Amino acid sequence: MKRFFSIFTLLLLTANVAVAQNIDKEVVVTKEYTPTLDTPDKLTIAPRMDDTVALRPEVKYSITPMQWATTFEQRPIAAANTYVWNYHRQPMLYVKAGAGYPLNSTADIVFSHTNNARNSFGIDLTHRGQWCDVKDLVGAKHNANYSDSRVKLFGELGVGKRMKAGVEISADHDLRYYYGDLDPQALAMSMTLSGLNATNPLNGFGAGGRVWIGDDFSDLSHLNFRVAVDGGYYGAKVKEMFVKRLDAGEVSNFDAGLVRVGARAEMAKMFSQHGARLIVGYNYKSGTQQSDYRNSILSVAPRYIFNNGALRAEAGVTVEVDRCTSNVATNSALEHYAMGNSSYTGEQTKGVHIFPYLRLSYNEGGLFSPFVEADGGLQSYDQQSLAELNPYIAPVYDAANASIYSVRLGLIGATRSNALSYSVWAGAEINNRALYPFMLNAYYFPMMDKLVRIDIAGELTLRPVRGLEVALDARYHINKIGTKIDQFVGIVEEDVVGEPLLSKYQNLTDYNGGRRPLPAFDVDLKVRYTGAKFMVGAKFGAAGAFDCLQLVPFAGAEKLGYFYELECPARLDLGIEAEYKVAKRLSIWVEANNLLNRRYYIYPLYPSVGINCTAGVKLVF
Repeated sequence: MKRFFSIFTLLLLTANVAVAQNIDKEVVVTKEYTPTLDTPDKLTIAPRMDDTVALRPEVKYSITPMQWATTFEQRPIAAANTYVWNYHRQPMLYVKAGAGYPLNSTADIVFSHTNNARNSFGIDLTHRGQWCDVKDLVGAKHNANYSDSRVKLFGELGVGKRMKAGVEISADHDLRYYYGDLDPQALAMSMTLSGLNATNPLNGFGAGGRVWIGDDFSDLSHLNFRVAVDGGYYGAKVKEMFVKRLDAGEVSNFDAGLVRVGARAEMAKMFSQHGARLIVGYNYKSGTQQSDYRNSILSVAPRYIFNNGALRAEAGVTVEVDRCTSNVATNSALEHYAMGNSSYTGEQTKGVHIFPYLRLSYNEGGLFSPFVEADGGLQSYDQQSLAELNPYIAPVYDAANASIYSVRLGLIGATRSNALSYSVWAGAEINNRALYPFMLNAYYFPMMDKLVRIDIAGELTLRPVRGLEVALDARYHINKIGTKIDQFVGIVEEDVVGEPLLSKYQNLTDYNGGRRPLPAFDVDLKVRYTGAKFMVGAKFGAAGAFDCLQLVPFAGAEKLGYFYELECPARLDLGIEAEYKVAKRLSIWVEANNLLNRRYYIYPLYPSVGINCTAGVKLVF
């Protein structure tokens, strides 16, 4: 019996060894991902995580408060992204301040406190100012002061087990001085240039708030819903205005405001691999004082959702109903201006617009994951929206809504180590009322026409070694411009007694004849190394040249002037940045821009500052 048990034990051990030799055991460890801030730099919005392909999504960012952006930057919807609507703010006090040459200053303060990961509140303060002179095309210096400031209060409160309620209150102020370039021939003709000196400030002021309650739409196994209400006011005031309104005499001071209110409701739920989403919104904007602008947009967007882990799709339509009355649009207004009409009625549009919506991506964790996207919507051309595109917009200007349709397809991917991540895509956009650069004296007064744009683009990020990151963003645009803009009418002659010949016109734009109203490419390259005690980096930006038309009226003449075509040369911007950690919570930083000392235009015919630098301190508690 004893021998029997010994043999049985030996056979059992042998069998176990034999089985173990044929088993490959795989252990999968999963962990819920919560974005944290390794570098507690300031964000004005919640971070965006591109995690449709990357297996290890990252949330990294650095302070770039309200960066400049050219009016003609074409940045369509990001490719195959998911968004973190709510994120945990870590308790911190962040202070960044600096000054530089030519005279400038910057300051950022953010305080955020989170209690039990569900309740939080904070304050966000931003100031940026620059006080210096910029030379025009003949070497004369003009005061190019500008400064903008912002304050925002925010808070969130947990409601029940899953929902949150939140509130945001903000106010901002922007002060500008007109200093734009005029053609040297115009300067030699003693035109009316009072608007180009420092006595002609443009003041912009905005205030608003938003209240919301609902889910964060991260878990659609139960019904998610969210409702939000927002509103605000924006005002623009200019002193000694040198552009005459078409339905009034010369306006020495112009003051206009914009009141806006809006509401949005969203709900969604998944049933296994299938789901549905519904979004309903309404926005109303009304001009005040010297503005007659009115615009209302009702949006309804039903969508179907499919998600089996690898294939993700969301498809539907966006239906928008609008009714808009605007003050003036350049093409029609200047035609009335040339014809000698004493009054002008703004555009009035209304209708129903249907835009397709599609988000389709396939991801099995590989390096190559295809995606297709399509969407569209109405773009409002109210005073506040236009001022965000170009702060030197003529205060009298606004226009009816534009319809924009976009489509894109491409590949996105990342390695498991995240040493390489990329996206390449081709797309198209159709805009029935695109903005083209036109200046009335020094005011931005854009013309409108159809634009069909083909985009070929790519984004690449390399992290070859720990701490080193190289990021490249390159885009090429093929711009097809409509024909309406080529029929623009302008005065170029006068009779023997100095009166305009209103019966004679000339085709002046002819953008299809070789002029370039939009850049053909833009490239941004950044290289940064971050160590334990210091950070150094370099950046290079480039964009293609474009042409801008400018009307300069004769001094004292109401309807007579000269047109000039000025080239805005290609943008080449080389900059460096560095930061050194003096103590655990104290760092010193420095950055320099436009080291090539190029005369390029951030906004049409508003030259940038030459070589400039800023340095300061950063505190994190």
